[in-house]
Amino acid sequence: MKDFLIGTTSWLIPGTYYENVRLVEGKFDFVELLVYTWDKETRKLLEKEIPYLKKLRLLYTVHLPTDEANKAFEAFSFLEKSDLKILNYVLHPLDDFESFNWSDKISLENLKERIVPWDRMTFDVGHHLLGKKFPESLKEKIVEIHAMGVEKGEDHLELNESAMMEILKYISPATRFICLEVFDYERAVRSLKKIRKVRYREKSN
Repeated sequence: MKDFLIGTTSWLIPGTYYENVRLVEGKFDFVELLVYTWDKETRKLLEKEIPYLKKLRLLYTVHLPTDEANKAFEAFSFLEKSDLKILNYVLHPLDDFESFNWSDKISLENLKERIVPWDRMTFDVGHHLLGKKFPESLKEKIVEIHAMGVEKGEDHLELNESAMMEILKYISPATRFICLEVFDYERAVRSLKKIRKVRYREKSN
């Protein structure tokens, strides 16, 4: 099995993309830039901060807008034309998303209520445990895993044992990225220590 990269999200403390990302330089391999909607303010902020993001010793993925397919495509088109090297884009199966001309950098995420098969998939552990179960038939298409703890109906918690078991079950030779979607700096760093044990285990197999 090839090694995978371990990342975190761009929302760990209140602040901008750069203010969050610079916190984890040297600790994580990549950062998932959360672009949950696309408007003038988001575009202006990214235009301002992309030159600074490029200077950090980090790689990047992007979580595209989750509200409308056209906004997701506008954000995707903007970022693809930027100077920032982006390894993977995560897209929700929004209404009418298949009408747009996506590239092969797109991976489709499973939602609690909807799973759409795609050539490249993102496996969200929280959505899987709290909603529809991810089909094992799609396991070999998983390029990214969103890792987090899940307990008492709540997700995005510090990584715990039950979530770790699901990660080990669904990780495949195609998996290149594991992103800790834990929206707190200290909890994300503690979760990183746990997920590193998984990476060591997989590398030794």
